[in-house]
Amino acid sequence: MDMSIPLEQYPTLFLDRDGVINEQIVGGYVMDFKDFRFKEGVFEALRTLRGHFSRILLVTNQQCVGKGLCTMADIDRVHEQMQEELRRQDCAIDRIYCCPHLASDQCACRKPLPGMAEQAFLDFPDIDRSHSVMAGDTLSDMLFAQNAGLIPVHVGAKRELEFDEIQEITPYHFDTLLDFANQIQTSGL
Repeated sequence: MDMSIPLEQYPTLFLDRDGVINEQIVGGYVMDFKDFRFKEGVFEALRTLRGHFSRILLVTNQQCVGKGLCTMADIDRVHEQMQEELRRQDCAIDRIYCCPHLASDQCACRKPLPGMAEQAFLDFPDIDRSHSVMAGDTLSDMLFAQNAGLIPVHVGAKRELEFDEIQEITPYHFDTLLDFANQIQTSGL
C-alpha cells in the first residue's frame, strides 16, 4: 500500500511524550519537572515539524495519577514547565491531552483506545485523520494511531518484545524524533 503523502497535506501531528519528547524513566514516572529531560534534538525536530504540520498535539498516558503517586495538578505543572521551555525554543505544542487513569480502569481515553484523539477531533473539527500522523515509541501508540485512523510512525528504540507487532502496523520507523523530522523535511513519508 502506498501511503506517501505530499508534504503540504499533513494537517496534524499527534505525539507521545515519554520516550519521544523526553527521556523515559524506566520503571518510574516524570512527576516533577526536575526529573524531566528533553531528548536530544527534540527542539530542532519540533521546529522542523512545525513547518509541515498545521498543529502539533501531545497525547500521553500518565497512570501515576491513577496510582496516587501524584496529582493531576503535578502533571499539569510538568506540562506547563515543558511548554515554557518549548516556547523559549520556538516549538511549543498546540494542545496537550492526558489520560490519568489506571490501565485497569478501562477508560476510553487511555491509549491504545482513541479517546484522546476523539477529543482532539471535537476540539479541531478540521483534522483530516487519514492524513494526520501519530508518532510514538510503543505498541500502544501504534495501536492508538490505528484505532483513531491516523498514520502510525514508530519513533525510538526497537523494543524486542513489541517490535514484530509494531512492524505489522507501520512501515515507518525512526530512531529519534529528529530523524523523523528530517525525513519529513526532505521527502515526506
